Amino acid sequence: MIQENPVKWGQGFYGSEHPDTAALRVQKEYIDTMIALKRENMDRVYAYLTGVMDKAKEEMQHARGAQADHRRAALRQHVDEIVAYLKGQALDITPPSTYGPETGPGFAGTYNLDEIAAFFGRVKCVLDQWYDSHLIAVYDEMVTLVNLKK
Repeated sequence: MIQENPVKWGQGFYGSEHPDTAALRVQKEYIDTMIALKRENMDRVYAYLTGVMDKAKEEMQHARGAQADHRRAALRQHVDEIVAYLKGQALDITPPSTYGPETGPGFAGTYNLDEIAAFFGRVKCVLDQWYDSHLIAVYDEMVTLVNLKK
């Protein structure tokens, strides 16, 4: 009695695929998998920083009010977090200037609200350049690994 093998084999297993085509397919699958793994961290960093910037923009909308000391403090925390996170990714960006003690107790030590919009623009530009350069490096690394480029 011949028992049916319960394992289902793909089309390439039975030899209907040319060996060169199979090798190219395996290389492509390898490249796609490695790029997806390497991009995952980059996508997380990008999404995290974009989310923090969105929160900071929301706080900035409310920080201009007269009784918004807690909003300015929250905005400062978000901007500090953005600067620290970028520094952790080896991207050095200068934060906006802070108000001095002469502006009053509610504003002292918080970031200058007029400079924050320009700061967000610089962060977005630096973040986009970082993402693009890392993505290009990942593709170059993969092409070199599979010997498509020396």
